[in-house]
Amino acid sequence: MRWKYILNKKRNETMILFSVLLMIVMIGYMHKKNLSDMEETVTSIYEDRLVANDYIFELSQKIAGKKWHMSNDQNNEELTKLNHEINILIDAYEQTKLTVEENSLWEKLKKDLALAKEFENQILYNPNSNQWSQIQRHLDNQYQLIHTDLEGLSVIQIQEGKSLLDESRKIMASNSISRRLEVALIIIVLLIFLMFNSTYRLVRIKNKWHSSYN
Repeated sequence: MRWKYILNKKRNETMILFSVLLMIVMIGYMHKKNLSDMEETVTSIYEDRLVANDYIFELSQKIAGKKWHMSNDQNNEELTKLNHEINILIDAYEQTKLTVEENSLWEKLKKDLALAKEFENQILYNPNSNQWSQIQRHLDNQYQLIHTDLEGLSVIQIQEGKSLLDESRKIMASNSISRRLEVALIIIVLLIFLMFNSTYRLVRIKNKWHSSYN
């Protein structure tokens, strides 16, 4: 009966130990996933928000340059160069990750840019048109719409960047909790080993005592 009790106790201790070790493995997996999520979040903050905001700023500069040339020298060569640089920035921006709201505003911006280019061409290639002043007003309105679109996109970058920072803080907090839990479970494993060894020694001493007594 004594050995049956010992075997049952060992089995229970083994099951507890196995459960704790399994939990440690799961926490280790969670820790690894948290690190992966953190890396992805930091990368997204840089590539999809900071870099995207830089593209928006550069687009604003190019549009300001076009507006100046259209109002002053109407230098066709400079305008062609600016249009080419704008197309490069558009391609680069579309390589970033866009939200649904951002994509909708981005598509509007591209349409506004295309319409502005049409007005520019009408002014450049039909300088003597009777509707020149009207077309110029339409172009000025388009530049204003483009400016508003770019401002809206910039605001989205700030909002999404803040959201990603909040997410990274949550990941860090979760990672801190999982680490503490992992340490606690390791301590539990050590205690189980100590209890197991203590019980085993007590049984051995008791058996020796009984043997000596008999």
